[in-house]
Amino acid sequence: MALPQALENYRKQYRKIKLFQDIASVLHWDSEVMMPEEGREYRSSQIAAVAELTHEWMTDQSFLEQIQNAKTAVKELPESERALWNRELEILMEDKEKADKLPSEFVSEFAKLTNLAHAEWAEAKKEKNFKLFSKRLEELVQLSKRQADYFGYTTEPYDALLDTYEKGAKADQIQNLFSDLKKSLIPIVAKAPQFSSPFLKPVSITKQTKFCNRLPSILGLTTKESRLDISNHPFSTSLGKGDKRITTRYSETDPLSSIFGVLHETGHSLYESGLSKMPNWPNPLTEYLSLGIHESQSRLWENQVGRSLPFWEFMYPILLDDFELSETDLPFQKLYQYINSTEKSKIRVEADQVTYNLHIILRFEIERDLINGKIQVKDLPEIWNSKMKESFGMTIENDAEGVLQDIHWSMGAFGYFPTYTLGNIFSAQFFKKFTEEYPDSHNKFSAKGDFSDLLSWLRTNIHSKGKMETIENLVLGATGEPANAKYLISYLEDKVKEVSISK
Repeated sequence: MALPQALENYRKQYRKIKLFQDIASVLHWDSEVMMPEEGREYRSSQIAAVAELTHEWMTDQSFLEQIQNAKTAVKELPESERALWNRELEILMEDKEKADKLPSEFVSEFAKLTNLAHAEWAEAKKEKNFKLFSKRLEELVQLSKRQADYFGYTTEPYDALLDTYEKGAKADQIQNLFSDLKKSLIPIVAKAPQFSSPFLKPVSITKQTKFCNRLPSILGLTTKESRLDISNHPFSTSLGKGDKRITTRYSETDPLSSIFGVLHETGHSLYESGLSKMPNWPNPLTEYLSLGIHESQSRLWENQVGRSLPFWEFMYPILLDDFELSETDLPFQKLYQYINSTEKSKIRVEADQVTYNLHIILRFEIERDLINGKIQVKDLPEIWNSKMKESFGMTIENDAEGVLQDIHWSMGAFGYFPTYTLGNIFSAQFFKKFTEEYPDSHNKFSAKGDFSDLLSWLRTNIHSKGKMETIENLVLGATGEPANAKYLISYLEDKVKEVSISK
């Protein structure tokens, strides 16, 4: 049965908007990976122009009329098809109503400023000097506060920004969750063993690249639909169907940094790849559900898989070969212990899985106070350093290892950080359920490097759902119970016991 013309018309316009949003993603990816330095100013204008254009299409009265006509046309469909169409149009209207609240000139200004800000952040980080970025960051904070005002909120401005990444989330609820989690983490950190690096000599970037290029395909993301590059901060992005981009960064003295960066970003791209395989892609239901769910996919592959014994039983001989090392040079036991070592770190992206959430809690507290006007941009280094001393007992030597280490604020992404810990909570719960349903999965991991059962489970229970469910219903449907942190705590406790016994 052919679709009513009103539904065809609506989807045609939606897909034009999506097409140009993907074009903007290409411009962003290129500016982070390939673009020469002097192209930044003009590129920011290009990105701003595309952002303004897609926003105008999204908020145009004619598009609203197409959506309303589509709603009427749904009534002509068989009853069995109406619920899915109604959900699709409901999701679209939520996105449209949010877009309607932002003036086009604000969208253009925000897109241009964040692109310029990235280069200034990268330079400030390179020079280890926050003052080189502080003026631009102040502009971004003020823009973000305006954005919160446009969206509206009932309790605090930060709630409006948090909602853009995790629908319905409230800062007070996050604060309570994080406070309870922190209490549970402190005794785990105290008991966790520390192991020194087994890499006694630097490992060249060439050797690391050879190994890292293997990882996406092993997990299930083929080279036909992805590529791996280098950037200042690891990220992944979808440029459209069949085109997923991953980046990492390399350290010759710490090769695990690039490896776990690739595992993390591959998890993101596997989710996007799964979404693009949904029927009738693209439509509003084939978008990712939330950043917390998105981060659950990256953190699951990075931690539950990437730090597991079966994974390294398979990958160890490959790593030795690519790094041109012998078992004597890099004993398996020392490598595995180091991979799961717990040691307080200054750098979030290099933090172990036990202390990682303490980094997120610190950032959440700072950016919440910043957006709510309780602290000022000029005071950020001092506040950051003080909190690092309080939470980690560590002294920050320079801004690059302190307040400048993350890219997110240069993107204007205030409200993003809490989703990492939400992702950790979801990922532990998802993986626990998977292992219950596939009790022999560890043997396939270690003997063959076969992760197809896990990817299939994620495709069925997470990726193929898109935005068809709420966050709460997705977690409940996948695991049989509401989201809770007990599986994350249990996982971390078990991991600490495992490596402690092997010490």
